Amino acid sequence: MPTFNSILVTGSQTINQDLQVNGNETIGVDLQVNGSQTIANSLQINDSASITNNLGVGGVIEAGDSVKAATQIMALNQPTLPAVLPALQQLLYYNPGVLNQPGLVLTGTSGNQYVLFVDDSGGTPNLAIQMI
Repeated sequence: MPTFNSILVTGSQTINQDLQVNGNETIGVDLQVNGSQTIANSLQINDSASITNNLGVGGVIEAGDSVKAATQIMALNQPTLPAVLPALQQLLYYNPGVLNQPGLVLTGTSGNQYVLFVDDSGGTPNLAIQMI
């Protein structure tokens, strides 16, 4: 396998097998990897990224705009219940009205999209849902 200190690609780059980066990787426009990609430190994408199969991250994914998934975004660790008893809460439903409401966007069985968010305007946090 060839080893390089640096690679500069001014057009598109397509990799048909595996790409392994032992340091950092910065992508200005597009990168398409048809096999696997392993990055030891950090990955910075200045435009957009499309991943056909899986993206495994041991740390944090931080996005300035949106993270989209065709099926699921999962947290693999099991949550731990607090030692105190839970307060009885309800799910609040809001009719559409706030454009670009921040939150977790899910598609309902009817095909409509909904955003989940926490409403703590009354002092007690409630899980809220709003149709987009």
